[in-house]
Amino acid sequence: MQDVPRQPGTHEDPTPPAPGDLELVRSFMSVHDHVYGTKDSLPPSPETIGWWLEHWGLIATDEPPTEEDLLWVSEVLEALRTRVGENRGVARDTHAIKTLDEAARDAGLSVRFGDERLQPTVPGVRGAIGRILAIAFVSELDGTWSRFKECSSPVCRSVFWDRSKNRSGRWCTMKDCGNRAKVRAYRERERSAS
Repeated sequence: MQDVPRQPGTHEDPTPPAPGDLELVRSFMSVHDHVYGTKDSLPPSPETIGWWLEHWGLIATDEPPTEEDLLWVSEVLEALRTRVGENRGVARDTHAIKTLDEAARDAGLSVRFGDERLQPTVPGVRGAIGRILAIAFVSELDGTWSRFKECSSPVCRSVFWDRSKNRSGRWCTMKDCGNRAKVRAYRERERSAS
């Protein structure tokens, strides 16, 4: 996807990809805007969500999503991110689960035994998000969902695929967020020592 220009207010996502179709889910949960002139993350605007859907080829460029669709997508995005928080011990959120269950119904997710998959039966934005929800649901069933983590940086909204053997990863990238955290900790120790 490198050949598509970035949405204004976003930065290139340096986070290593998740395996296979899980990268679509990881990228979706990581979409965000930035505070102007910084790398501090903000929840994505409806425009950024629309851009992301087009960028990934999930919707046609000649069929722009409605404001209502984009707000719905934003709710689904935050519900999935809430589920990722459970991988770090955050309590199960019944509202997030209800939002995802309703979104799956809105997307018309249907079991396809012959193809061994879930498939959305509605077109457009809801069908596109249905594809993401289907991948996420199967990931929960097969146990791979537990490898998704939110970056520990308080100013980063990236979700990463934890490749560590003991599943103790903390940052989306060591080069960016991990390094900044270590520099901050070093400076705090230096201040405390003097």
